[in-house]
Amino acid sequence: MSIIPIHLPTEAIRDLSDRAIFRVTGADAERYLNGQVSQDVRLATEENAVYSIVANFKGKLEGDCYIRRYDGDIWLDTCASQRESLFARLDRYLIADDAEIIDETSNYILYHQIGVITHDFPHWECNRYGEPGRDYLTPVTENLPLTFKETEWEHLRITNMIPRWGYELTGDVLPPEAKLEERSISYTKGCYTGQEVISRMKSAGKTNRHLVQFEFDQEIEIPCELYISSDAEGKAGAEITSACEVEGKWIGLGYRTRKAEGSSVFYDSCGNSVTVI
Repeated sequence: MSIIPIHLPTEAIRDLSDRAIFRVTGADAERYLNGQVSQDVRLATEENAVYSIVANFKGKLEGDCYIRRYDGDIWLDTCASQRESLFARLDRYLIADDAEIIDETSNYILYHQIGVITHDFPHWECNRYGEPGRDYLTPVTENLPLTFKETEWEHLRITNMIPRWGYELTGDVLPPEAKLEERSISYTKGCYTGQEVISRMKSAGKTNRHLVQFEFDQEIEIPCELYISSDAEGKAGAEITSACEVEGKWIGLGYRTRKAEGSSVFYDSCGNSVTVI
């Protein structure tokens, strides 16, 4: 089995109402954010949104977000489950800075589109699913037509190995484990929380686990620990954190440990086989 290709329609639109939206305003907004997030905030423009992670001093994830500029301010969106925690994390170190973080989630909604049709709302180029796309910001009273099923978006995400908060991304994950370096980290912009640890990991080039794709023939309860032997003995060598069914087959995303790098076939606790692609 190989990954089943995605057949995108002329216009695929997803409702991102599962995203919290923050606005950062003030003369020190850019400087302050650059000290809190891993990406260079200067790359976020009125035309392009960039992806970033927020880390703690140990380099582990505290959140992720997309960053853009709009109407003179810097706007972020993050998973709705992070609405309180990430807002508090970013607000915690605002002491003498001329900056303010405002929660705009109740006032606006984001949509993501892949396709060639343009709608008359503020928009930014944004690659959320491993394909060139565009984000739209609309008032909560406006709606765009949805043309792509949620299962199809999940198929696209897993196929393109895009980790998701609450699934592949948690507070126990280090960015290189989830292959986030290229997408979310600037190694040249200067200091930010967690930078020292993340830079050391880049130099070492080793992680205890790494993101991989899986394929299997039957439904498996997610999350699912995987073992090298079919009798499920010993310590798990991999874990599936996301999965979706595509044309009667299953594909998944998750982690394989460094100690199990030489293994491509694993088994769940019931003895069902899973292959690393």
